Amino acid sequence: MVAQAISLSLPTPPTHHHHHHHAKPPPLPLHHAHAPPPHLLLKGGSLAEALRGVDSFRDGRLLVSLLRQCAELLHGDEDPERVSAARRVAPQLHSLAVRAGHTRDPRVACALADLLVRLGRGASARRLLQEAVAVAKEEEGDEEQDVVLWNKRVAMLAEAEEWGEAIAAFGEMRARGVAPDGYACARALHACGRAGALREGQAVHAHAAKAGHVAAHPLVPGFLAGMYAESADVGAARRVLETEDAPPVAWNVVVACCARLGLVDNALDLAERMARSGQLEPSLATWNAVLSGCARHGRDREAFGVVRSMLDQGLRPDSSSMSSLLKSVASLGLLAHGMEAHCFFLRNQLEPDVYTGTAFVDMYAKCGRLEYAQKVFDTVELRNITIWNSLVSGYANDGQFDHALDLVEEMKKNRLDPDVTTWNGLINGYSMNGLSSQAVLLLRQIKAIGLTPNVVSWTSLISGSCHSGDYEDSFYFFNEMQKDHVQPSVVTMSVLLRACAGLALLKKGKELHCFALRRAYDHDMVVGTALIDMYSKSGNLASAKRIFERIQENNLVSCNAMLTGLAAHGQGREAISLFHDMCNSGLKPDSITFTALLTACRSMELITEGWEYFDSMENRYGVTPTVENYACMVDLLARCGYLDEAMDFINKSPFKSAASLWGALLTGCTVHGNLALAEAAARKLFKLEPYNSANYLQMVNLYEHEQMFDEAESLKYAMKARVLDTRPGWSWIQIEQSIHVFEVEGKPHPDTAEIYEELMRLVFQIRKAGYVPDTSCIVYNVPEEEKEKLLLSHTEKLAITYGLIHSDSSRVPIRVIKNTRMCNDCHEVAKHISALCDRQIILRDANRFHHFTDGKCSCNDCL
Repeated sequence: MVAQAISLSLPTPPTHHHHHHHAKPPPLPLHHAHAPPPHLLLKGGSLAEALRGVDSFRDGRLLVSLLRQCAELLHGDEDPERVSAARRVAPQLHSLAVRAGHTRDPRVACALADLLVRLGRGASARRLLQEAVAVAKEEEGDEEQDVVLWNKRVAMLAEAEEWGEAIAAFGEMRARGVAPDGYACARALHACGRAGALREGQAVHAHAAKAGHVAAHPLVPGFLAGMYAESADVGAARRVLETEDAPPVAWNVVVACCARLGLVDNALDLAERMARSGQLEPSLATWNAVLSGCARHGRDREAFGVVRSMLDQGLRPDSSSMSSLLKSVASLGLLAHGMEAHCFFLRNQLEPDVYTGTAFVDMYAKCGRLEYAQKVFDTVELRNITIWNSLVSGYANDGQFDHALDLVEEMKKNRLDPDVTTWNGLINGYSMNGLSSQAVLLLRQIKAIGLTPNVVSWTSLISGSCHSGDYEDSFYFFNEMQKDHVQPSVVTMSVLLRACAGLALLKKGKELHCFALRRAYDHDMVVGTALIDMYSKSGNLASAKRIFERIQENNLVSCNAMLTGLAAHGQGREAISLFHDMCNSGLKPDSITFTALLTACRSMELITEGWEYFDSMENRYGVTPTVENYACMVDLLARCGYLDEAMDFINKSPFKSAASLWGALLTGCTVHGNLALAEAAARKLFKLEPYNSANYLQMVNLYEHEQMFDEAESLKYAMKARVLDTRPGWSWIQIEQSIHVFEVEGKPHPDTAEIYEELMRLVFQIRKAGYVPDTSCIVYNVPEEEKEKLLLSHTEKLAITYGLIHSDSSRVPIRVIKNTRMCNDCHEVAKHISALCDRQIILRDANRFHHFTDGKCSCNDCL
């Protein structure tokens, strides 16, 4: 009987007992020699009867032992009966501790807190420790036991992911002169890392080093290195790992942290260092962490190398490995690789589960093979809601909404209620297929049935609008999202910044940047890269450079964004320098890198360097040129006047039927007035892109320039017959919060009279400085004076003039966005105005950015 077992171990109570309510119990030893073993404690019976009153626990030593034994059984015992008995006894022990007044004792409080955590009552445990600490502050007790209490509180707050409170408790502990132990230091370091509190983490590091915990406690090196890695200070994390002779588990912590934060190159480097060391061999968990980082942060191609390293080491991929690999395959749309992974899975008889099943369904759906996704789905016996959601999302993204909705009905028949994720798949499908109105309707419907749209729901709407080019809708949905009290994620921010980049809305982009700073999103690699892209495309290259330089460990994606920005702004030499820097740092360039690099060469007409980089793609870097790389090379050759070489290059390329190559050739022929080659390129384009009006317009302009009006009229008739939409030319400028648009065929601006008056005054002034109107772009057969008047109506001139009239500060650049290529005359006028008014003018046309300063342009007149 439990009564017999416990009564035999109890001390004889004193005859006279006076217990003041506020008296502090005597200190307790760590263990009690007379504590019964767990199997006797939990045989059954009423503990209250056995104890014969609270006085039996006056010194509380037995209570501490019983609490610990009960907690151990709840934590690690595999016997269901013993665990059940422990659950019955635990509340009685808690009650006895309270009734006896021992919850004020540090060791009882710590033991009871552990038991409450095992019972799933973490909040009660933390509240108990907080009260015990408050009592310890008021009363002077045993210093050693106060240390135990404070250490337990810090550790428990960190384990509960109450990062800020854990850091504050550790600081208060140090301020009161209580010495934290190694475990408390380890947990405080973990809290500092997760909270991004680098300064506080460095203070904990200093204390731990001084107290000798870094070398003595097994957990401290791992959490210390992890803290620095969480703060993106990978160099400091690596130094900790190498100088403290950290165990493999500490290396794995840093690898996992780097992978989670998007520092995939660092994660790969650390895993490879472990492999080379000969003593810290990376485990399956190490490689799985790197694989997960590749899948989560767009480093999908590196995932294949990680799997190869894993196999070379003799490790066998598990379901986690396969799931991450398949995510990367799905992102790249590499069906053949996905099928190869499927064959590997079957050939090695890996244990199938719902997670790998879901990954295969998702991969086949994203690779456009829904019939294979359906077959995998049908073979999975135990289907959870995740695999259903993957297939629903697959059909919705493919535009098969009827099939997707049928699956939702089938879910209900299988007693699975569709959740928010299910509906999010449909919302995303509608949005990405340009059906935002249906997506909004569905979002309202799920609200009506009692579900709350989450951040993914709204981000899907925003992303779909951005994907369709409806950038204004993206901002409308963002405002609605905020009204719904849904906090945006880093993905939401990156999509919105992409919308700002698409519209070149610098002021809106700055607002979003401030929004990201307030929420500490700017430390995220995806948001940082989106900011670089936004500032570059909005004409503020200096800000893009500053953000790029602040990123401690730039990856390939951020480098590509910066390279693209430099190329668009005509900073060819700087782009080439960055390319060599990234290669020297160990980053391997991809086809996007070379697209930016070749564009930079084109902007500076660096024909020799362009050839060298194109030839080195496969020979030196192992990158297979894509159609975009070939198109850049044709553009470079054609714009530099090597039209015959460009034609020959196209005919020898593997992309002879790619419209982008012939379009680049046509543009070059138009610039250099080569009618014969232009007609050859146009004939190809009229077959490849019969409904692209831009190709017809280029030929119309060329015919009119060559005074071939009959041919021009014939093409115009063909365009009307095919009902081709021609977008009129426009330019716009933002003044304060208003966008002012100047269109060729649209409604005139309300201040047109004032604008023309100021423009004519400016032209009069710059004529004195040597400006001569270039009327070559006016194809109409009218007198020269009329042509000069027509030049004044060019939309970019009107926008620049309006900016000069209404801008307040001479130090703020005039920023103009134009949808077509800038003509030679407007280019000259902008150069002269920048010198006359001492203003910087930044103009983005269809090809590139032009920075006009002191009468010069960044493009070096290479239009």
